[in-house]
Amino acid sequence: MAMRTNLLLLMWAHLFGTARSGRSLAPSPCEGRAGRGTGRGVRKCSNNAVDVPLSLTLSPLVPRGERESAPVARVVRARCALLLLSLLALLVSTAATWAAERNLTFDIGHGAKLELVFVPKGTFQQGSPATEAKRGGDEAPRQITLSRDYFIGKFPVTCLQFDAFVADTGYRTEAEGGTSGGFGWDGAALKQDKRFNWKTPGFDQSDEQPVTTVTYDDALAFCDWLSRKAVSTFTVPTEAQWEYACRAGTTTAWHNGNDAARVWEIAWFKPRAQNTTHPVSSVKTNAWGLFIGGNVYEWCRDWYAPYAPGPVTDPEQTNSNLSEKPRRVLRGGSWLREVQYTRSAARFRNAPGSRNADNGFRVMTYAQPAAPASAPEVLLEAPDPPPKQPSNP
Repeated sequence: MAMRTNLLLLMWAHLFGTARSGRSLAPSPCEGRAGRGTGRGVRKCSNNAVDVPLSLTLSPLVPRGERESAPVARVVRARCALLLLSLLALLVSTAATWAAERNLTFDIGHGAKLELVFVPKGTFQQGSPATEAKRGGDEAPRQITLSRDYFIGKFPVTCLQFDAFVADTGYRTEAEGGTSGGFGWDGAALKQDKRFNWKTPGFDQSDEQPVTTVTYDDALAFCDWLSRKAVSTFTVPTEAQWEYACRAGTTTAWHNGNDAARVWEIAWFKPRAQNTTHPVSSVKTNAWGLFIGGNVYEWCRDWYAPYAPGPVTDPEQTNSNLSEKPRRVLRGGSWLREVQYTRSAARFRNAPGSRNADNGFRVMTYAQPAAPASAPEVLLEAPDPPPKQPSNP
């Protein structure tokens, strides 16, 4: 990392240092003077080296009129373009390396690991513009500021990770513990039946496929276990945190652009998914290294409600009574829904007790604990001075 930074600074100095001086920064044994009888400036070298046109050592940013010939000018412009492209590539590589170095991996036992991607705090536009195709009416755009860095799961929680949780705790999901079971795939649609739960959602699941048929409380139970195991507070993301991480700096309908015909590169959806989930790493990541969108819907902390207008910082909807019935937000789209539901801004909602075979979740934790609230200032009054003793006459 330090070597890349030094190289970056050296390239920067070469590009802009030569622009200020009008000469190359490279040392040379040659002495510049005017050549006789040639009509061109040359460098005469004391070591009898070949004469070099002076214009080759001039900065690419020297005014056009000071260059000696069109061929030389083309060479210099080409060198400048190559240097700028190299500088840009190095900047992108350095930024990606810096971000990757901040990612985390936890060994959660039973052969399972959990990878987290660092997400820097920042500001973005939540929701979608009125011109976005097949947008929902509940996606009114607003400016969001997230004031804290956080880590978010690189993938939705997998069957292997959930199995490690169950092995440690003996936990039974709501679909397993109730009398009616979950909503699994019966070959034609989701149907509630006692035989459907996270182990048997109605289709085969491998260790690397996302866990499904889990309720909001099932997701929080996993997060509580993970918090104790990792000694850090885990939960599911807010709706704003989810969308910010999904967009990864983009403003397009999907994090790979506006073309619905290319969404197959980044998401599993109907009919491409063929009525089942798929391994969580079987598509391309976004710019921040997240496998996000499609496959399974992901629970978020917010209660579903229309967005409050205007800019807002760290939003989380905690009022459950702002829609026709209390429902939690889910994001991302799923194998059961069409491509438009995998857009970065697309919203979905369900009762927190829903145990559908296309519901899953992803975890998050803050990079640093919240700063403690400042204690109120206590002003101590000075004690009253002792009463004066009467003086003797």
